[in-house]
Amino acid sequence: MNSIITTDAWSYKLFEQYLNTFFRELKVNLEKHIIPAQDSPLFTLYAERPDTLYFAYTFNASNTIVYGAVQHLSTTGYHRYQRGFVLQNLNDNTFDSLTDPKKLVKLITDELNSLFKDKNQNKNLYSDIVNSIENTKFFLENKPSQTATKALSGFQATEQGMLYGHPFHVTSKANLGFSKEDMKKYSPELGASFQLHYFAIHSSLIQKLVSEKQPSHCIEDEVLETAKERLQDNLANYELMPTHPWQANFLLQHSSLKKYLDNQDVIYLGVLGQTVWPTSSVRTVWLPQSNLFLKLSIDVRITSFIRNNPMDEMERAIDASKIIINHKINEQYPDLVILPELEAKTVKIPELESSFGILYRAGLTPEVLENTRMLGGLVEENENHEIPLLSIIQQAAPNQNLQSKDAKEFITFWWKQYVKVSLIPLIELFANKGISVEAHMQNSLMEFKNGYPHRLILRDMEGISIVPEMIEDDSSISEDSTVWFSQKDAWIFLKYYLVINHIAHLISAIARVTAIEESELWQATRLTLTQENFSAKGQQYRDLLINSLTLPIKANMLNTLYHSGGNPIWIEVENPIYKYRGAEALCPLQPTQQTNYKTLAENRVMSQLLEALIFENTFKYEFSKGQIKFYVSDTVFYTCAAKRHFSFKRIKLDPSSLVRSDITLGTETRPSLKTLLADLKNIIEADPVKWQNFNDELNLTYIKHAQTLSQAPAQPLRTLPYLEQEARITNAHLYHPSFKSRIGFDLKENQKYAPELSEGFTVQWVATHNSLCKLVLSETINLEQLYKQHFSEKDLQAINDQLKEQNVDFKDYILTPIHPWQWDKIIELYYQDAISNQLIIPLDIEGPTYLPQQSIRTLSNISDISALSLKLAMNLVNTSTSRVLAPHTVQNAAKMSDWLYNIVEQDHILEKQRKPVILREIGGLSANQQIALPVQYGALACIWRESIYSYLKEGESATPVTGLMQVDTDQKPLIDEWIQEYGIEFWLEKLLSNAYLPIMHILWCHGLALESHAQNMVLIHKNGLPVKAALKDFHDGIRFSRHLLREPNLLPNLQDAPKEHAKINPNSFLETHSPNELRDFTQDALWFVNLAELAIFLNEHYDFDEIKFWTMLRTIINQHKEAHPEFAERYELFNFTDDTIDIEQLASRRFLPEIRLRVQTTPNPLSLIKEIEYE
Repeated sequence: MNSIITTDAWSYKLFEQYLNTFFRELKVNLEKHIIPAQDSPLFTLYAERPDTLYFAYTFNASNTIVYGAVQHLSTTGYHRYQRGFVLQNLNDNTFDSLTDPKKLVKLITDELNSLFKDKNQNKNLYSDIVNSIENTKFFLENKPSQTATKALSGFQATEQGMLYGHPFHVTSKANLGFSKEDMKKYSPELGASFQLHYFAIHSSLIQKLVSEKQPSHCIEDEVLETAKERLQDNLANYELMPTHPWQANFLLQHSSLKKYLDNQDVIYLGVLGQTVWPTSSVRTVWLPQSNLFLKLSIDVRITSFIRNNPMDEMERAIDASKIIINHKINEQYPDLVILPELEAKTVKIPELESSFGILYRAGLTPEVLENTRMLGGLVEENENHEIPLLSIIQQAAPNQNLQSKDAKEFITFWWKQYVKVSLIPLIELFANKGISVEAHMQNSLMEFKNGYPHRLILRDMEGISIVPEMIEDDSSISEDSTVWFSQKDAWIFLKYYLVINHIAHLISAIARVTAIEESELWQATRLTLTQENFSAKGQQYRDLLINSLTLPIKANMLNTLYHSGGNPIWIEVENPIYKYRGAEALCPLQPTQQTNYKTLAENRVMSQLLEALIFENTFKYEFSKGQIKFYVSDTVFYTCAAKRHFSFKRIKLDPSSLVRSDITLGTETRPSLKTLLADLKNIIEADPVKWQNFNDELNLTYIKHAQTLSQAPAQPLRTLPYLEQEARITNAHLYHPSFKSRIGFDLKENQKYAPELSEGFTVQWVATHNSLCKLVLSETINLEQLYKQHFSEKDLQAINDQLKEQNVDFKDYILTPIHPWQWDKIIELYYQDAISNQLIIPLDIEGPTYLPQQSIRTLSNISDISALSLKLAMNLVNTSTSRVLAPHTVQNAAKMSDWLYNIVEQDHILEKQRKPVILREIGGLSANQQIALPVQYGALACIWRESIYSYLKEGESATPVTGLMQVDTDQKPLIDEWIQEYGIEFWLEKLLSNAYLPIMHILWCHGLALESHAQNMVLIHKNGLPVKAALKDFHDGIRFSRHLLREPNLLPNLQDAPKEHAKINPNSFLETHSPNELRDFTQDALWFVNLAELAIFLNEHYDFDEIKFWTMLRTIINQHKEAHPEFAERYELFNFTDDTIDIEQLASRRFLPEIRLRVQTTPNPLSLIKEIEYE
């Protein structure tokens, strides 16, 4: 195409307004429409700005793509765009610059007409928006000069400075009724001021409502004197009624008024009194001599409504004002001022009742007014992207450069103060009084002191909603008053007007013009809410707000489309207070109350070691009458209380009863781990070197487990959110003896990086040259979208600046996360050549904060809990396995995930409500050069995984399946409250049916075996009742046989494991030809180290019969078989009720000589149930 023409300074803001409104109300996630820079026709225009994100959105009704560039991508939809837009006509594949906002509006309205053609629509939507466009242009062309604006008071300047209006209202400046001359006379945007017109209305025609017992004196003396001169002694028979000048002319021409004028029941007095000026609402004026607001009627349609005052609306406003006054709200809440309506007045002429209606509103003293600003006017940007609020913030820190990173701490402090005087008192007001205020930006004023927020001032009582059950009875208010609302509706209104319309707008505005990010301000908001003291009721609503997944938004555009303002359409958007957290929001750790944590740790290691060795038949033992006994020499033996469980005939020990008896010495002692290992060496056939390594692992497990038990969260795990449960669960592997060896971590590193102890950390970001690495992404994401998961536009610009200083090009590198431990111990040492040659460039950028998951190397993003998790290569050994990431598995990760995700998504047999969530690994990066040193194998790699939070629905929570077997900090099972509420059988049936059965179904139906041990599963539940499972870790956790796949044509092109890898890890492979291997792979993980542990746990803590447990599972399997006879052959092929299962020997393989896959055949619990039934 020819050169791109950009929008002009005035209209580009309208592009922002209309695109943002359209995207938000149609729930278009703009991040999903980000495209690679080189795919955008705008790339050449902004090529020097790597912080620019490019998007493409298709308007299907017009068969047109709109290309744009984003400067600021907002979490709540307040995006800022670059000024260039391009249209691609798909009919003839032509490109053209888009500069006329009317053309964009036509695309939007045509799209809406097409999407909602079955509904009754406003046929004038396009013309209404065009009217708003023309008026905006008129205001900008005729706005007062800077000199005239500076002459206004700060308060008046903000009231009259909103040239664009509501940023999410497509007809924000539309009006039908005002001519251009009227607009010049009466528009606040043009700095208007004028005198009011007065009517004298006979008292018999007056309707008046007052909020105070002693009515206020609202008419100024000068007007009264003039009226007295005109009416003489008749003044006592009349009420004076002020009107807007435009409305006075409207009324004088109204046929319904003529007879009243002729009879002198209504007398027009003309222009009288002080000069007033209109506030942002146009019809409300400020009376500077009276220090009052006056809400007038004008029969002009502004935005979507005629702006007169119907009686029912005035009654609601006065009723609300009475409650504010009678309950002394302003006295009870010192950080808050609510301006009540003092008097409402109109005429008893039905045709003119709404048109004459006025309300006098309490005002502010000149001293308060001097430091008070209307918030909507503070955040409207001018053509230079400046906002008046910035100058106020600057007053609080005159020496700070607010665009500098150094200012972040100050801005955060300033914002916390704002939250304290706005959000917190209004939550308390609702919680304790049931009063929900319409605290949108034009109704909200803020009094500042020395640049800091001091007191929130609210106006317009017509928007107040009150819950009658939540406030003390007020007999002065009728039961059928329109001020009364349900708790549900009033809470929705408060969340929308206060959080979305007010707080979100301010956060976005501040983030646009300073160095701080929106996410950081949302984190500060959450932190302030959780740290400040609330009343008991206030805390309840605080928690409701911060734990709600979504927030309501009134869809102004759709409501205009449908004329549904009286019964508005609401949509739900992601709650940023829930989404953005940060390390400071974590539940603090404190020293454990269990002073014997070292003993507990040592007991755990010894018992788990012996249980594994006994199960794997590594030495001879006797089991009788609840005790196990084994000899380690002719004169030394061990005894321990024990129980043989039904599940796999596992023997579980009571480690506190473990005794070492020496016949020669005649002693009975409690053995230490060191002594036990020395004794076991005498009776176990082991490779000496491997046995010593195994000893080291076990000792490290003891030391590090003791360290993790020394601290615990200040609250029980069951009360914590998923991301903290995922970290703080202390169980680890319940069978593997070296369950917490973490070889490579010293104790300081374990404190910093272990999930149970970490307080969160940032990773080391580097730029890795394209020639050094290979990146494979899911079909659902591109590189730009991946970067946006970690970095803001400001971050990307900072990274680009750093790379420029190194004289390299951003596009030649991939931004790569490295675990800080891995950077210090491995990469910085063994990749020195790559660093010296600028193939790896360390970056000075923080990025998000992360909290490790149970697997240690997988990190949850706690800055944004719905963002991607990182699985990072670590040359750390835990549970006897190196935690590097084999390159072939990294390259397969996204392909495997997409494959499995699509299979599950298209499965029409599994009910939608219990289809497992597939937490996709959407990208994998690994070094692709020949390694020079063994230590480099798999050392530089990352896998990106979806967050469970991106899948949760309102009312749902998540808990790691490992948590189902966890004893909480209060020494009760984590699941105890669920068991007590639902009953163990009902709860267990839901768990087995909804979480476990679908994994078996995937093997039966599709031929895919999943390694679904407990750590790879997350339970999604509603108040503890199981809904479904989320599954994860697929890059090396799926096995299949090509000829057994239901749809082999869908199998992606996967990379095989190299021979060298198979030698190191013989159990790591993808394909097999044996259906039994697929079944055993599933059952080993799902049966042995998952379900069996749960069955034993329920037996130990609730005395629940294990036979009953497995019988319930078999019944659920049989029900599935009966429901789907079409899979009869597959049920036999992958028979979960076969007599035996092959189980991997996780302990023995650590010390036996050969490196090979070691399994043992063990009876299948489901098979044993059949035998019991047949006996």
